[in-house]
Amino acid sequence: MQRFINNPDDLVDETVAGFVRAHRDLVRLDPANPRVIVSQTAPVSGKVGIVTGGGSGHEPAFIGYTGRNMVDAVAVGELFSSPTAKSFADAMRAADGGAGVAVLYGNYAGDNMNVKMAAGMLEKEGIEVATVVANDDVCSAPLSEREKRRGVAGEIFMWKIAGAVAAKGGSLAEVQAAAQKAIDSVRSVGVGLGPCTLPAVGHPNFQIEPGTMEVGIGHHGEPGTRVEPLKSANAVAADMVKIVMDDHDLPKGSEVAVLVSGLGATPVNELYVLYDRMEQEIEARGASVYRAYVGNYFTSLEMIGATLSVMVLDDEMKALLDMEATAPGFSQTGNAAPAIQRSAAKAATTAQAKTANTENDAPRAPETINGPSVKNAGNAAIVEEIAAVIVENKAWLSEIDGKIGDGDHGINMAKGFGRAAERIAGSSMPLDEAMSVLSDVLMSEIGGSMGPLYGLMFQEIASSIKGRTAIDADAFSQMLNAGLAGVRSTGSAKVGDKTLIDTLVPAVEAFDAAKADGFAPALQTMAQAAEKGRDSTIDLVARIGRASRLGERSRGVLDAGATSCCMILTELGNGFSRRLQD
Repeated sequence: MQRFINNPDDLVDETVAGFVRAHRDLVRLDPANPRVIVSQTAPVSGKVGIVTGGGSGHEPAFIGYTGRNMVDAVAVGELFSSPTAKSFADAMRAADGGAGVAVLYGNYAGDNMNVKMAAGMLEKEGIEVATVVANDDVCSAPLSEREKRRGVAGEIFMWKIAGAVAAKGGSLAEVQAAAQKAIDSVRSVGVGLGPCTLPAVGHPNFQIEPGTMEVGIGHHGEPGTRVEPLKSANAVAADMVKIVMDDHDLPKGSEVAVLVSGLGATPVNELYVLYDRMEQEIEARGASVYRAYVGNYFTSLEMIGATLSVMVLDDEMKALLDMEATAPGFSQTGNAAPAIQRSAAKAATTAQAKTANTENDAPRAPETINGPSVKNAGNAAIVEEIAAVIVENKAWLSEIDGKIGDGDHGINMAKGFGRAAERIAGSSMPLDEAMSVLSDVLMSEIGGSMGPLYGLMFQEIASSIKGRTAIDADAFSQMLNAGLAGVRSTGSAKVGDKTLIDTLVPAVEAFDAAKADGFAPALQTMAQAAEKGRDSTIDLVARIGRASRLGERSRGVLDAGATSCCMILTELGNGFSRRLQD
């Protein structure tokens, strides 16, 4: 790759470091978390804090919108991957001025999971949290299922409007309502002409054939709703306007704000070529453009392409849009915000950040040992062996994910499991403690959807065997069922949805059905069921997560989560088989 990169695994941290150095007048790092960027003006006593977060690779989103009268704190994720629950929670704490925190983010599985977990942590600390989920991408779901649409560049309008209401001293409910009104007023569409490459993968995770374009493409490289021959700029602009304006169905005389963003490798002059025709098309439909923003506002590494976002305005929204704002990625002069009336505001909290309580009530198997078993003490190496398999298959897992997703599954899984293995290496800790270490690393450092899903799975597994001297077939069954309960506690997937559940459920059921035949045979049966479940996802259409927007285009590909789950269960079974003692 022809890239300015040191170690691909360090790219996000080095990006954050350079960003903070370059914009130290506007932003700073949160001393409690190097993956949280905070406005130099935050928190303001009595003001609602504005928080967002998301994967890296979209610069200036998300970090570039941290500043005055916009976002107060941003949680930073890996490339194309959600920040962790801890980072979201720390961003909320950093933004809190005593009037509550509004978390405004995109509609992606990992973000939804991690924000929900973080909000639960903050509620225990007495900090009120409200959320608004952006869903402006027209092509990702029909209007009748708008709640399933993903959030794209329309989020920028949401942050601008909500930031203005917060700056004026609005209450948490008022800020939340304004953010919701803003995103409800936005429609967006993206067109891709060329793919992007995750540095840790080293090659594009999808292809756009020369002479073609993807209409409705996602910011992570998710395929569009249709592939078409490449058209002229005017024809593309007209098609993009038609998609968003047909979904808006606006009355004549409407005023709109328009944002045209490049995806990273599109020359800015081409964006202006698109915009010229876009405004003509909008006016031909009887609407007028009140404000226009053209440039690189929400990118996707070096993808070639552009997005169009159109927000309908009323007098209230125009006044909020016009308010001055200063951030590295978005600055405009305009109406100044009035000073916050602190005397009438709730006093800022001074509570120290609390660690989320991860203790749980997972059922534990009785200590009585029946038949062959594996000692709990001294078997942390089982986790190291699982990690080695994940790290070894990093490229393959990312390749699978890239066919219908964003291509980062193997990268993030390998980083999480690899870091856990490094902390466990050479120790004599029992297996339950090693599982807890793995859980902590996945939930506090990895993010995305796999962070909380696998993190909670191993957290529950660890709890189910905590303190045991040995693990027999009954205890292993309890481990599996506890892990399944952990996954289900944060996800809503069912068998047939094309997720890791398609591997995990049949594997657990197969072990339970076969354990009467003996521990070792049951482990083998479990592995066979896991492989069958994994392979079943090839013929399934994704119903959950990013790939669900693809419909039939998601068929014919293994699910990455189901594949990594199969690896984990198979190696877990192998580790136990090698250590069984009568």
